[in-house]
Parts: sequence; C-alpha cells; structure tokens
Amino acid sequence: MIGIDLGTTNSLVAILRDGQPVTLKNELGEDLIPSVVAAAEDGTLLVGRAAKDRLVTAPDSGQACFKRDMGTDTTYEFGGRKWSPVECSALVLRELKRIAEAQLQAPVDAAVITVPAYFHDLQRQATVDAAAIAGLKVLRLLNEPTAAALAYGYRANDELNTLLVFDLGGGTFDVTLLESFEGVVEVKASSGESRLGGEDYTDALARWIEREFKWSPPAGDARRWRERVELLKRELTRQASTTITLHGKEAPITRDDLLTATADITARLRPVVRRAMRDAGLTPKQIDAVLLVGGASRMPVVYEDLKDLLGMEPSRTLDPDRVVALGAAVQQALVAGDSAVKDLVLTDVCPHTLGIETTKELVRGHRENGFFAPIIERNTMVPCSRSECFSTLTPEQDELAVQVYQGESRLVKDNRNIGKLLIQGLRARPGQKHPGQVDVRFSYDMNGILEVEVTIKETGKKVTKVFEQRPGILSAEQIAAALRKLQPLKTNPADLPENRARIERANRLYADLSGEMRRSLEGFLEAFEAALITQEREQIAAAAQDLDTFMAPFFRDNDG
Repeated sequence: MIGIDLGTTNSLVAILRDGQPVTLKNELGEDLIPSVVAAAEDGTLLVGRAAKDRLVTAPDSGQACFKRDMGTDTTYEFGGRKWSPVECSALVLRELKRIAEAQLQAPVDAAVITVPAYFHDLQRQATVDAAAIAGLKVLRLLNEPTAAALAYGYRANDELNTLLVFDLGGGTFDVTLLESFEGVVEVKASSGESRLGGEDYTDALARWIEREFKWSPPAGDARRWRERVELLKRELTRQASTTITLHGKEAPITRDDLLTATADITARLRPVVRRAMRDAGLTPKQIDAVLLVGGASRMPVVYEDLKDLLGMEPSRTLDPDRVVALGAAVQQALVAGDSAVKDLVLTDVCPHTLGIETTKELVRGHRENGFFAPIIERNTMVPCSRSECFSTLTPEQDELAVQVYQGESRLVKDNRNIGKLLIQGLRARPGQKHPGQVDVRFSYDMNGILEVEVTIKETGKKVTKVFEQRPGILSAEQIAAALRKLQPLKTNPADLPENRARIERANRLYADLSGEMRRSLEGFLEAFEAALITQEREQIAAAAQDLDTFMAPFFRDNDG
C-alpha cells in the first residue's frame, strides 16, 4: 500500500518508513515525476522526465496537464491513437506503482491517492478509474490540503493550532481551514477552483512577453517557447530579475513584469481564501499558521499577495512540492492501522452542497421549477445527517420524483445531477394530517457515500437509495458498515429525549418568571430552538450549554 500525489505538473509516491513519511525515488534519483506521457519515434510509451523532454522536440507526440480534463470527454491524439485523461493518468500511476515496487521489493496493489478538495464527483471517479487501469485499488481519496495538514499535524506539538492550507499547484487551487490539536486534525472549511494554477501563470507571462516585445514563437515551436517561459518564471522565483533572448537580443524581465502580466490571475486567489474563511467563521487574526502547498505557491507574486491579505508570513517549514505526498503516506498508514499513527485522528467536511430540485411560486398562480434546495451545506463536518420537509404541488399528486443535485448554484441546471428517487402513494385522502408531505433526509460520510431517505409523513413509508459518489472503492460489506455508522445520526436533534426535556423545563420556568428574566430566558430558548433547526452538533451543544447555565440557579434548590 502506498500514498500517491497525482499532480497536474508532477506526481510523487510516498510511504511511512520507520515511523516517518518519505517519498520514493526512481532510478535517476528523482522523486518528482513529471505528469507527462508521450510516444517515442518507435512507438514506445514514455512517462515522466523522458516524456517531458520528448514534448520539447516533438510537441505533438504526447500530452501534459491532463489532470485538468479529468471527468470530461476530452481526448488527445498521439502515438497513433486517441487517449483520454483517465488513460494518461493511468500511465503516470502505473509508473509510480513501478517505482514503489522497485524500491520496496514487493508487489503494490493498493493506494491512497490525493485529489483537489474542489474536485467534483466525476473528477474523483475518473481518478479511481485511472487507478484501476494501473492495477491499483483506491483505499481512500484524500483531499490535497487535508493531506498537507496531516503531514503538518503528524509533526505538530500538542498546542491547538488553527491552520490555513494554501494549495496552489500546477493546475488546481484549494484553500482549507483546519484545527490541529493533540493528534486530531479537524477540517473546518474548504474552497477552491479546479482550473487555476501555475500553468495559468506561465501562459499569462508568455502572452505578456509576446505583446510587450512584439514576439511570437516560430511555427511548430510553441512547446519549446512555453518551456522557456516556464524556466523564466521559476528564475523569477529565485531572483528579482532575469533576461530572455528575443530577436537576437537580451530582453530584461523582472518580478514587477510578472506581477503585471499575472494580475488578473492573482486577483482570482483572494475570493477563494475569503470564502473558505467565511465558511469556517474565522478571521485572519484567528489563524496561527499558513501552510504553502504546491510549487506555484512559492512564487513571490503569490506569496506577497497572500501575506498582504492575511497580515502574516506564510510558513515554509514543509516543502510545498512534497508535503501532499507525505500526507498521503500518513493517511495510508492510518488506513493500514500502522501503530506509528494510532493516535492520529482525521475529520473532514463535505466539499460541495447537496440538495434537491424544488418548485417555487414566484408570482401568485405561476410556478417555476428548477430551483435548488440545499439539505447538507458545503463544509458541513462529516459524517452527518440532515433532513427537510417538502410538499407536493397539489393534493391530487400521487407521485414525486426527488432529483438529487450537488453544487452551489441557485438553479439546478448549473449544478450536477447525482440521481433521483421516485416516491408513490402521496395522493391526499379525507382525514389526512399531512397531505402530500415528505421528509427528505441526506446522510453523508467520509467515503463519499450519500444515503437519501424519503419518508411519507402520512403513512411512515420510507424510500431509500444509496449513491456511491466514488463507486468501486468500497465493497458491499464496507458500504453496509458505513450505513450502520450513519444510523445514529439520523435522529432529528429536536426529537432526542434530552433536548425535548430541556425545552419542557425551559417552558416550565418561563411560566414562573416575568419581566427581564422572562425575556432573557426566551432569548436563550429561541437560540437553542434555532440551533436544533440547523442540526449542527456544535451549535446545538453551545446553545444548550447557554440555556442550561441560565436555568441552573432556578432549579438548584428544588426537585428540578
């Protein structure tokens, strides 16, 4: 079993060795394997460094950056056939598997593979499919920022740390807020873009140079030209200025030029950071450390912008290029039950909002369908279970198609359809208390299992469907076990005996009080009832404690 960072630009494989995560190197002593595939002149498939070098001399002989197209119908043509992003990724994974087997002197057939936190389900499933082609069973898909936090948390002390993981790789961008304390890594919120990274900075700098110096690469030399600009960009990470030869002359390029050329791209970073912080309910002053992940995060233009936004120096204690792979190795050890990580605990969040399609009456007598009704909001800690009540359009309606979606848009057409359930037997009859009403409950866990349970309120009949958002990862027995673990979460907090008793006690005290004390109790009680509606465990616990603290003096000297 191995840990894999399948990156846009480079990929790595890692394991936990003697209690420490380490990356594995190939025969050339390299652990950063370019995520590039190509065909040699004789038709031999090349992967990694050889493929990258081949593209410089023969740009049409292969493909790079295919991670960006995972989950799409994109195809590439080279080596006499068409290739999908999944097949290209499989070649890279097979090479990482080969490196691991050579280093470990043992067969490898399973892996933990990292993916961008903001990858949607088709992209995640494409990663699983690529692994299967490469001969690897995916034991866990781990979000890249969470992997970085694991690598950090594995080494961290016992102090409570609130961390912001800023993950800007070659092609994707993620921001994750989390807390690390005594071996517990708890994700608070994630946000990101799946098509934003260092490759965009290279393209923007190339376009700027072409405009500024009225230069265009010779026909058929676009790949070589882009490689020159990529090296130029990296030089500007190490030094304030450099030169490039154009029209036979040396042209000076500075960091300020890079700043100007990429201003539009850098401007896209800040909203993602702010959204993650807003979802986590945190301010910059509450963040203890900022972890840089991904090679593009080391660019001064990015580093300085993040420093200005948060008002603090990002940490450089861990290598941005390798920290995700090291975290994957830690997660691999967790899955394997390695004693070296037995005290490490990881919690995560649901990266995208889950809900159903509904209809709204925007004007009296006129209904519009296609609206998204969230049930589990993004960045809800998992495992979790949430329910909402919905009604049919008319009492005569006997069937209801519950369409399940994932996304953040108000309209379902802009979100991703996961599937549907058909509910029958809803038509209203004389004497019914709940004509046409159904409770829709979503239960979601860390493995990406979504159980949708629809209950007809009048009859109690339940219709349940399980959506494996990453099919093939878990066996039928593992899915059944995961659903059993979700079962205790399905009770609505408002129906729990302790919460019902708390409300009854508060109502009893309300009748005894008057004036300001009554108004104060009403405020605490309403805050508690509002927390119950959210079904958020932390909010409920906090509101319950406030209510109990207020009521305690009044019941201390009697039978309660």
